Amino acid sequence: MDTAAVAQAAVEKFIAEEALNLSDADKRAKAMAGICILLTQLQEPSVPKELENALPSIVELTQHSEDRSIQANACAVLSGLCACTDDLQAKCIALGAVEKVLALVLSVADTEERTVQLNALGSLTELLRDNEAKAEELVAAGGLEQFLRLCDPALPERLQEAAADVVCSIACSDSTRAALSEQGAVSKLAALLATPNNDVRVRALMGLGMLLSKNQPNQLLLAKDTAAVKQLMAIMRQQEDPDCRIVARDLFAGLAANADCKEHVAAAMRA
Repeated sequence: MDTAAVAQAAVEKFIAEEALNLSDADKRAKAMAGICILLTQLQEPSVPKELENALPSIVELTQHSEDRSIQANACAVLSGLCACTDDLQAKCIALGAVEKVLALVLSVADTEERTVQLNALGSLTELLRDNEAKAEELVAAGGLEQFLRLCDPALPERLQEAAADVVCSIACSDSTRAALSEQGAVSKLAALLATPNNDVRVRALMGLGMLLSKNQPNQLLLAKDTAAVKQLMAIMRQQEDPDCRIVARDLFAGLAANADCKEHVAAAMRA
């Protein structure tokens, strides 16, 4: 057995032990924290049956409001499991994880529970990955407002990044883009371009790319935002992040090619 296989077997063994401890209220918090760390040590995308069997409990623990750290770690575990395999993602979704994590996001939206917010947003991003049906359900359930509120340059950058990630996951579905546009997603994402963090910027740019594609009103809305157009130009000139530069260039080119946008883009360039 090679080194990677030995490491995988050891990690799975420890995960199995911690998964069994989730049923013990006195050991639950420590076990959940341990699983969070152990999932990052896996060499292969597989987990022991003990953890799969504990999935219903983990999903329910997102509602364990008596201990915010348990809620945060439950979300982190869900993220790790969903990222592991599509089958595990499907099992989490079938257990109602999207609805429960959305409820958690709504319950802490107006608080300073940053770790819970971050982990909940991260798990939603993984749960919604390649899942248009769930993205549509989330929009129908009224979840957009909270995510867009968190796309705020005044908030911590990691929170901006996580919120923009969720918006991008939702925007991957053609049927949800109209709702995103109606609720101000273009302006919200455009505002994030001013954040001096390329992880935030690239997500804002990707979201804008999806929302502006073949959408004249959204293109015009961005073109009229002088500050956003100037930020696009600044991002195109920077050399630290080629991904940001490429996406910004494509967005700018799309605006410049739109006859209705040209005068606004030109005005921003002169400003």
